[in-house]
Amino acid sequence: MRILLGLLATIALSSCATVRLVPAYDDQIDAGLTQLYGDTVVFVDRMIALKGTPQGQLSANSDFYDEADARIEALIVRAEAHRVLKDCPASKVVNQALTLTRLPADVRAQIGNLPNDDCQVVLLRLVKGGFGDMRRFHDAQGTIGIPPSARGPLIDGGVGALLRAAITVEIAKRAK
Repeated sequence: MRILLGLLATIALSSCATVRLVPAYDDQIDAGLTQLYGDTVVFVDRMIALKGTPQGQLSANSDFYDEADARIEALIVRAEAHRVLKDCPASKVVNQALTLTRLPADVRAQIGNLPNDDCQVVLLRLVKGGFGDMRRFHDAQGTIGIPPSARGPLIDGGVGALLRAAITVEIAKRAK
């Protein structure tokens, strides 16, 4: 009889516990990344249109990079809160999502295998680094600004690909 009561108590208690194999989706991270991706595409296209003019140089546009940096920092804070909860998806889910995303091989290699408890934080820090790389590239172009030939490397690769990867992981969290 005790065994039966113990078994029933165990079943009752376990039915109250929620097992999450996939983390909670964060709509603010998703929306923030999606908005930042769109803003980045618009910015790069505008810089290409302003190529060779003073308005297309980094000195006239450093506010974009400063704002992007602050926005990424805010998203990192949210992702770090999730890290404390250890709610990043399993490596299998993340790798499957990233495999389905059109990422250049060099960007995929840069991302590598993400740790289970730190996936979004790692990706967002890579995005932050991608904006730093784009800023340095913009600065190195001097009076030229951003040439049309740089659109693909910046948006299809570089920071654009890193943003798409981070968005993909967040969407994968929502879908599971």
